[in-house]
Amino acid sequence: MFRALVSAVALVLVGTSVAVNDPANNSRNAAADTVTTQQPSPNDSSLYDADAERQFLRLANQARAQAGLPALQMDEGLSRAARAHAVAMVAQQQLSHQLPGEPSLVQRLAATCALHLDHAGENVAYAGSIEQAQDGLMHSPPHRENLLNPAYNLAGMGVVWSGFVLYVAQDFGHALPTYSAPEADQAVADAIVRTRRAASMTPLSRVDDRDAQAVACSMAQADSINTPGPRDHAVMRYTTMQPEVVPDGAAKIIDDRRARAYSVGSCYARTATYPSGVYWVALILY
Repeated sequence: MFRALVSAVALVLVGTSVAVNDPANNSRNAAADTVTTQQPSPNDSSLYDADAERQFLRLANQARAQAGLPALQMDEGLSRAARAHAVAMVAQQQLSHQLPGEPSLVQRLAATCALHLDHAGENVAYAGSIEQAQDGLMHSPPHRENLLNPAYNLAGMGVVWSGFVLYVAQDFGHALPTYSAPEADQAVADAIVRTRRAASMTPLSRVDDRDAQAVACSMAQADSINTPGPRDHAVMRYTTMQPEVVPDGAAKIIDDRRARAYSVGSCYARTATYPSGVYWVALILY
């Protein structure tokens, strides 16, 4: 049974938003490998207030509906991350997006869910009641921006009581469609066709993709686009969250009038640089 508020508690808020696969946001905290094992497990349902979590989601979606935005869907993986962070904040009696000995937001989300996220954000707060916390979040520009971000389609809520104070962690994300390896290759191939057509150029023939696939997989394994490839053909390497979209720089190479054929390979992988995963793409022109 969670205790009702019997005394006034100050509201404190912290909010952040990041591009998930921006390498600049993926550097590890120096103490990330020494995460404490003494704090309570977030899987213990007695620690968090599931009813309060549902109320926060309902209030968020009410605000989004009033702003003409689609509702957020609760995601179990994001909720696990939010709950673990709320438990950690209570254990350390500190409000932060990255506590001492804790991985970054991007790494925490990657560890708890298999979502293909390109953007994520987090609100953290503590207050004396759900209503007080929600009111403070909506009247704070950066927290309101997270709650009303039209790009976000998923959320996870973590609410943990410490005496008469509730600690809140709200994790938000935008999940992109996921592709199998053949589907990703075809998405890239279709994008090449569209790019050539838009430039009023003749279509390229698609040939055996094994060499391109080998280059893509070697990039993913090395966590780098600087890997060897065929020396006698032009090789374009890039990473993307959306294989159906050709990067601006790639279009100029694809539109090369000397090209007659191509092969394409892609490899989806989670790496240290891209904790939430990215498609490594190799395009060979003949």
